[in-house]
Amino acid sequence: MAFFISLLVLAAILVLDYFIAKWFFEVAEAKGHHDKKYLWICFWLGAVGYLLVVALPDRGNTQQATNDELPDL
Repeated sequence: MAFFISLLVLAAILVLDYFIAKWFFEVAEAKGHHDKKYLWICFWLGAVGYLLVVALPDRGNTQQATNDELPDL
């Protein structure tokens, strides 16, 4: 019985880790990095992979505000 529970917990941890890695992969894609390696780095390395994705530079895919678009104070 303990073996079955441990397998169930392990499966739940792997599924949860996959979904967290997928969210961080979406962050990497938003920053302009479209390689699947960021999904697997986050999946296998956990917190180290999350920090790597957070530290990725933005490749300029997002629109930058110009001086004309800034609000008046």
